[in-house]
Order: sequence, then C-alpha cells, then structure tokens
Amino acid sequence: MKMQVLFCVQKLIAASLLVLLMTARVHAQTPPAIGYMYPPGGPSGTTTEVVLGGYDWTPDMEVFVHDHRIKLEIIAPAGPVIVPEPPYWFGKKSRRAPFLLPREARARLTIPADVPPGVVRWQAANANGATATGQFMVGSGDEEIEDADRSTAQTLAKLPVTVSGQIRKVEEVDCYQFIATKSGPVSCSLVAQGLGSPLNAAMEVFDSSGTKISSTFDTAGNDTAVTFLAQKDQSFTIKIYDIDFRGNRSFVYRMHLSETPRVVAAIPSAGQRGTTQEVEFIGYGIASGEANLESVTRQVSFPATDSQSSFSYQLETPYGTASDFTLFLSEFPESIETAEAVQKISSPGSATGVLDKKFEEDEYQISGGKGDTWTIRAIAQEIGSPLDVALSVADKDGKELARNDDALNTTDALLHFTVPADGDYQIRVADFSGQSGRRDAVYRLLVQPTQPGFSFIVPERINASLGEKTKLALKVIRNPGFKQPISVSFSNLADGVTVPKDLEIPAGKSALSVEIDIAADAAVTGRLVTINGLAMLNDKETVQQASSPILIATTIKPPYSIDAEGKDDVTKWPRGTTFPAPVLIEREPGFDEVIRLEMAAKQGRHRQGIRGPELDVPAGIERILYPVYLPEWLETTRTSRMVVNGVAKVRDPQGNIRYSLTRQKTRMGFLPTGALLKVSADQEEFEVASGETFSVPITIRRSQQLQEPILVEIVSKDNNFSAQPLTVSSKEQHVQLPVLIKSHNAAYHESDLTIRTTVMQSGKYPVISETTVIITSTNVALTDDRGK
Repeated sequence: MKMQVLFCVQKLIAASLLVLLMTARVHAQTPPAIGYMYPPGGPSGTTTEVVLGGYDWTPDMEVFVHDHRIKLEIIAPAGPVIVPEPPYWFGKKSRRAPFLLPREARARLTIPADVPPGVVRWQAANANGATATGQFMVGSGDEEIEDADRSTAQTLAKLPVTVSGQIRKVEEVDCYQFIATKSGPVSCSLVAQGLGSPLNAAMEVFDSSGTKISSTFDTAGNDTAVTFLAQKDQSFTIKIYDIDFRGNRSFVYRMHLSETPRVVAAIPSAGQRGTTQEVEFIGYGIASGEANLESVTRQVSFPATDSQSSFSYQLETPYGTASDFTLFLSEFPESIETAEAVQKISSPGSATGVLDKKFEEDEYQISGGKGDTWTIRAIAQEIGSPLDVALSVADKDGKELARNDDALNTTDALLHFTVPADGDYQIRVADFSGQSGRRDAVYRLLVQPTQPGFSFIVPERINASLGEKTKLALKVIRNPGFKQPISVSFSNLADGVTVPKDLEIPAGKSALSVEIDIAADAAVTGRLVTINGLAMLNDKETVQQASSPILIATTIKPPYSIDAEGKDDVTKWPRGTTFPAPVLIEREPGFDEVIRLEMAAKQGRHRQGIRGPELDVPAGIERILYPVYLPEWLETTRTSRMVVNGVAKVRDPQGNIRYSLTRQKTRMGFLPTGALLKVSADQEEFEVASGETFSVPITIRRSQQLQEPILVEIVSKDNNFSAQPLTVSSKEQHVQLPVLIKSHNAAYHESDLTIRTTVMQSGKYPVISETTVIITSTNVALTDDRGK
C-alpha cells in the first residue's frame, strides 16, 4: 500500500514538473493598445487621411469601427517608435510615470453623408490581441488642421471652423489668430477628454493689444468652452495648452470657433413628439449680444418621428445663429419645475428642473400602490449639463428608502424602486459637482413604470490563443420583477471560433460562463462580435436585447522570448554616449525567422530622450548588444530603464503572414554619470542678413577616452540654414563652423540653430553633444522698403 502511495506521489510530481516545463515555454505576448487618431475625426460626407497612433503595433494591424457605415483603412504600415522631443521635465516632475511611446500609421477615414455628428468608437487588433476602444468625432462644416511646424500664430481665414490640433510636447502652447468680421459674441468650444485625449485644456483669448479678455480651464475633465465679445475688424488670438503644461502626441483636440452666441441649456430639455412648446434657452450672448449668461424663449415644434430620440435645434438671434443644440423627444408631456416647495410628478412622467440655488435639493411628490415598480432617472451629463446628479426616494416621513449617484458608465443617476406600501413618496434630486446655483444647472427627471427587460455587461475585448479555450463571464442586469430565462446567441464569430449551442441564462440568474473554443487551424484575425439575448414574456410577447460590440481576437503565442542579461541590473554609464546592453534570445526549435528588437511602448521610468534603434537579430544569434543612447542632459541623480520588444514574422494555420510580439522579461538599467564630450558656442546670438554666410565659433571638450575624429554638423528643422559638415581631429578644441542663411521673403526671421558633434567610440557607438544658438536674419530689401 505504501508503494502504491509512493508511486502515485511520484506520478503527481512528474505531472506537475511537466506542467511547469510547458508553462515555461509559453512566452508572454503583448497585446497592442490605441493611442489616438489625428486629426481626431472629420465631417460627414468626406474621406480624410488620418494618422493612427498606437502602442506596440505591428505591420499586420486590423482596425474596426463600431458604426458599420464608417470605413477606416490602414494604407501604410506603422512607422518607427516615436520618442518625445525636448523639452523634458527635470526634478520632481520627472518622477511621473512616462507616457507610452507610439508608432504612427497612415489611414483613410470615410464618413458617409448620412452619419450624424457625434463620437464614434473604434478598435484595433493584431496577432497578439485586441485593443480597448478609442474615440473620434464626426463633425459638420469647414475644418482645418493645425500647422504644427509654424513659428507664429496660425491664421484662421474663415469662421465658423473646426480646427484639429495636438499639444505634442511639454510646455507647448498652440496659438490661433482671426479677424472679426462683425461686432458681437464669438464662441469657442474645445473637445479633448470626449475623444479619450489626456489633455486638460486651458484656453485664453487676447485682443490685438495683447490684453487677456477671457479664459477658461478644464480642471474637471469635462472639456470646456468660452464666449467673448468681439469688435469688427479687430484681431484676436486664442491660446491652448494643458493646464499642467504637459504634452504628448496623444494630446489631440478639436476646437470649434464661430462668430455666434452659445446655447448651453434648455428648459424644458425635451418635448412630446408632434407638439409645439415654449422653450427657454440659456446661453451666452443670446439675448443682448454680450458675453453674459442670459436667456430667451422660443416656440419649438418637436418632430413627430418615432425613429429618433433627439434632434438638433439652431437658435436664431440678432447676433447670429447659434451652433446646433440637442433637444430630446418624449412620449408624454414634459413639465417644468415650479416655485412650489414640493412638485408633483406621476408615472409615467418627466420634468426639467434647475438647481439655481447653491447646494439646492429639489423634491418631487409621487403617489403609488404597493407593488408598483418605477424606473427613475436623473439626467444631466446626457443633456450637456455640468451637474453630477444624485437620486433618492423617501417615504412620507422623510425616511430614505433608496439612493443612487452614478449609473453604469455615467455620472447620471438611475433607480429601480418597488413601492412597499400604498401612499405618497418623495423623489429628491441633488448635485455632487458643486456647479449648482446657476440658471444653466439643468437636469431632467424621468419616472416610468419598470418594463420587463435586461441589459448585458460585456468586456470590450477578448484575446484567445489558437487551439485553446477561453471563458467569457457574461453578466446581465435584470429589471426588477423580470426573472424569465434568456436565450443567448453570438453574431459575427470568425471561422473556427465556436461557442456551445442553446446557451441560456437560467430564470432568475444574472450570469453565465460561456466557453469560447478556438480551433487550432483557425486564421488569426479579429471580429466585432455581438451577443443577442431573447426572453419570452408569454406565448406572444418577447424581450430582445443586444450587447455592445466585443472585439474577439485570435492570437499566436510567440515562438521565442527575449530577456536582459543583467536581470534588472543597473550600470553606471556616461551621458551622451551609447550603452551596449546585452539581450538574450531564446527560440523554439525550428523557428529561424529574423527577430527585430525595438523599444517597447511602455517604459518603467521617465526616459528624458533615452532611445534605441530597430535592430534585426538573425537566426543562430542567442546574445546581442542592443545600443541604447543616453542623452547628455540626463539627470545623474536617478536611474533610468529601458525595455525592448521582440517582433518576428509568423504564419497562421491558414498561411497568412502575421507578426508575433513579446516584451523583454526584465529591464536594462542605467545610472548616468558625467559626459565624455561637450560642445559649446562661444557666441550664442547672431544677427545676419539673408543670403549671407557667417561663422559660429565653437569649443569642443572631450575625455581622454575619445581619440577618434569628431563630426561637426548643424541640425535644424528650419530649411533656411545650410552648412558643410566638418571633421575635427582629436587635437583641435576651437573651430569655426561656416553657416549659410538662405534668402527668404520675411523682413525678420528668428530661429534656433542646433550644432551637433558626434564621435564614433570604438568605431560603432556614437557619443553626441549639442549646443543651440539663436539666429535673427533680416531681409535688407524689405527693411529698407519699410523705412521708406
């Protein structure tokens, strides 16, 4: 008996070791991520070329739009990893987690004319998995794109216009200038957070004298807008920047500018279909043309259509037609909050209210019978109100029976309430945003009998490896009293991706575990999949509900792995030089494709410009030195890290070429020490005439370790400069660099000119130092003409 037990234990240990060995051979893959689209959308009825910024993207990316009418096509593979350009944070701010490093791919965005303005979601996938959702915006009217290389304010020749821009780097301030064609209100609104952008925008408006006349700051992540008063033929400048002066290519925005008043609220915010009702509009400049919050009333005809839940209304004023404002459609009359302490409401019923006193709480009375069920909603975010509303229900004695602040994925509130006894009840609406006390602090209250129904909660994405099974935890939210079983089906599954037949969520249950089976011979691809639910109320009535899309990506496990030789070691290394970091490569038997090493999107520490190249590793190489360049400005008081990806071409079982990506297991670490090379300009500012050549005197200091010749050259985005590179011997310390200023049409032109010195240490590792001088060039002919 003991021998049998011992034999069983041995078998168990052997099986465990086998599992561990198999697990060790499974190399972790890194799924891609979405960063941004730029420009972040376009007007309906157009085809626009855009740039897609993504993290850990490979050449085989697929993109998916949640609106099937819109077409998004990648037309060129993603380019190299983009390292942010200077300036960089130093000191305390440099301790923040760094932004991800993107690659950018050119794409074509086609938006049909029948797509209404609004936010649209999109996703991407490759052989390593699927991304979360990104957002872009469908607009209308004229659009412009920021000229990122300009040195002065960008002129906007025609209003209204929507401008797409980016705050690409730290401390960047975007400037736009226009001349008013008439006197009156000008409105400027900006969307960034609504696009998934990290930009918390500041907007400042200056008149022609440079005086700031208006400003607004998005401190709550809700985006922002401003209306100011303009005078005809005067010039105005709008400045946009992040409130903390952050910057990155993902900081995209859309700014809409028009010479019109701006509507921010309506009372009521909805009307019964097919009726005409008086509506009070609240906005800036809509009554007097001044940049003040004021109101006007209009008779509004609400469409009788059943095919839409809202419509766009344009308020006509003597000072221009305001931009589109959304009004909602209701099945029953919309009441308006009165001055009474307690206002009555019924089920079904709806009312538009205003919390126009600071920290006010509105109260409504409703009567019900035992067992009645109500669905109560307090809506603010959905109608563009700044409020963060909360709901509560109390009995006639004031005892609170139910409360909700935020419903799923919104700051608006939702309650399902079952009446415990016949009588009167109180519905209270409060605000948690601190924005009450204004006429535009509007909300909408809806009360309806709870209908039999349900909704799904699903993930945005599922990544599943070929030949394996994965679990989907499908959750359902049932309305009170709805307990029927729900049959479940999947739409648009890829070939080779299957789920069990006759799936059903049992009566009264709120979850179902679904096993998704990926065939070993399936193609590697992504599909937007929808889950459909069907429940029978009785022999004739049914309740149907579809989930939001799920991007299911089938994946291939990488047949290789990479790691740092030092296993998170930190090496002291001079600034301005290249660190040859040892990287180890382990391949599965029979896998002989080239593995490309590249910077990973996510790095563990602020890099301040640390970068590495794309380096191809052929078959048979198990150890290679990856060159990491450490800029000369790095702080010597802290370590920095580098992580690389390995990317290799693979084929899926259907013969399709895909790319497998895996991240380095441990990091390469450096502690920067003093520089080996330093260049400085003996004169930092120059004023010269265009078309002439001048010389920049420079001094070069180097360590005794550097005896190789030094290359001296200019580095400038400004094409007005040209210079022949110089080669300087190890004995030379002071040299003159001749620079030509090309002829230009401006009277004055100021630009920075960077001079770079490079030494190839050991014949292959660059050591670099740079210095910058300021050049002011004049066009003599133009300045003489001005003098005349």
